[in-house]
Amino acid sequence: MKEKIVKIISIFMVLTLMVCTFAACDGQKDKYEEDPNFVPQTTEPITEPGEEIPANMNPLTGQLDLSESAQGARPIAIMVENQPVARPQWGITSPDLIIEGLAEGGITRMMWVYADANKIPDKVGPVRSARHDFVELAAGMNAIYAHWGGSDGKTLGKYMAYQAFDKFDVDNIDGTKYENTYFFRDTTRNVSLEHRGYTTKSAIQKAIKNLGYSTKQTLTDWVPYKVAVEGGKIPWNDSETDSGPCSSIKVTYSSSYVYTFEYNAKDKLYYSHINNKQVTDGNNNAPLAFKNAIFLYVPVESMNTDKGHVDWKFDAKDIDNKGFYVVEGTGQRISWKFDEKTCSLKLYDFNNDPLTVHSGKVYIGIIPINNRDLTSITR
Repeated sequence: MKEKIVKIISIFMVLTLMVCTFAACDGQKDKYEEDPNFVPQTTEPITEPGEEIPANMNPLTGQLDLSESAQGARPIAIMVENQPVARPQWGITSPDLIIEGLAEGGITRMMWVYADANKIPDKVGPVRSARHDFVELAAGMNAIYAHWGGSDGKTLGKYMAYQAFDKFDVDNIDGTKYENTYFFRDTTRNVSLEHRGYTTKSAIQKAIKNLGYSTKQTLTDWVPYKVAVEGGKIPWNDSETDSGPCSSIKVTYSSSYVYTFEYNAKDKLYYSHINNKQVTDGNNNAPLAFKNAIFLYVPVESMNTDKGHVDWKFDAKDIDNKGFYVVEGTGQRISWKFDEKTCSLKLYDFNNDPLTVHSGKVYIGIIPINNRDLTSITR
């Protein structure tokens, strides 16, 4: 009799579980019908990285590849051109972090950031002139900034790159002062002089030493995001409305600078394409790919200069400070905050917790907020 009762109870439990399961599926089906963008929640187990941070953990990527001399050191930032004549850039696959945004006239410029100077290639560039928005971000990271010239507002009465260097006391290495010492001109490309400037790992290291710049990082919280230790997973919020699959994302800086980041499920990286052409490295022809791609929507305004310089209005009022983060075939909405005094940029998930990215290279694109509606996601 007991065996019969146990059997009946077991059958009842199985039937109950099946009913609950089908009910859950019906609930998701209804939400699909109500909202075509609804994404079912995943149940993949998540483990947080350990509390101990290895000494050789790269603070920008989480990878355990930091040389001993770079542990506790300041990052190196290099200003790199992105006009068509400058492509393919030498060493574009080497930085830990690439920050890109409009410079002037609808063209973008990049700041390549290295946590370890030893990872800088033997040829990096084309190195171009600084812009104040990049200088501010470099200041927020206490980076040593390499550039070849810069925007100057002395005659215009405007706050531009050279004024930003002075205001935030940014240690910098300027190609206009040190051509043929720490900066050089390539002779293999048939383009005008300004598109052929480059520097090298040894040149940057010599410049830092000879100019007397301290390499010790004095900031404790200088990275815009948190990063998972290599090999660990991170917490992921599977909100129905704020995250979902992302096999590719297209973003627009201007009509001439339209990027698509295509996800490769085999290596779990996003490959960068500009105007439908894959971005490659001028040193080795390797394709440019990122583990993490982050896009921040920021007001961008003209500075009314003859060259069309722009200003990223991080301090604009009455904006929602939103962005989007993609990793491993999924994406989620994020937000950002910028401290005008310290130039500190911080990223947050949609729970307003500090954004934690996966271990690997990071791309941050500063997208004009007016072009936000041009962003398209393929799920």
